[in-house]
Amino acid sequence: MKELQDKEQILMAYYTQYYTAATTEDVQALDARLAEGIGTEPYKKAMEELKKEGLVNGLDEIQKEDGEGPPLPMATNEGMLYINNTLNLQSDAVEDHQLDYLDNNLKTSGLELTLEPVKAYIEETIRQQKKM
Repeated sequence: MKELQDKEQILMAYYTQYYTAATTEDVQALDARLAEGIGTEPYKKAMEELKKEGLVNGLDEIQKEDGEGPPLPMATNEGMLYINNTLNLQSDAVEDHQLDYLDNNLKTSGLELTLEPVKAYIEETIRQQKKM
């Protein structure tokens, strides 16, 4: 099984959240959940790398925009494309089914999610989406 880097797994969590119509509070909750589950320092380091690479907006940017339209997604357009490319997902797929594609890919690709908080969040989100 191929292991994704920690920062790629974190990005995948925010990629997943993008397809849930998350509010600013949802983004803040995921940020806190990942920081607590992964550890503040390793999480902070990974987020800094992702921000430097232009793959995520920081929580500071999201809070700055709060109240001015929908919240910024934590993953930037480049971050979304990065995950699509990494997992070989079609970026033009219907958004309503993007989490289905993600679920299928994770089951068949041999990629291993080693960060338990990320794995748990993605699995929970996909399960909830299927109930809808």
